[in-house]
Amino acid sequence: MLAVDPDMTTMQLLKLAADSHHQRVALEDIERQFLVDLLRRRGLEELQYGEEVCHQNVRLIKRVTGAVGVYFR
Repeated sequence: MLAVDPDMTTMQLLKLAADSHHQRVALEDIERQFLVDLLRRRGLEELQYGEEVCHQNVRLIKRVTGAVGVYFR
């Protein structure tokens, strides 16, 4: 069963990404890729140009060019 649910809020997805990055939650490669893809889609839909959302060490950014990135520190 996948730990990533498309019905999760963006902040829940960011928290899951942060937990995975800090190895508090074990995700398989396919789950991690699905999580990042889902975050990028959410960034396209929910964020304004130049806006960013952060949770701990994970940032979801929509650049003024329209490109969306997920960054881990």
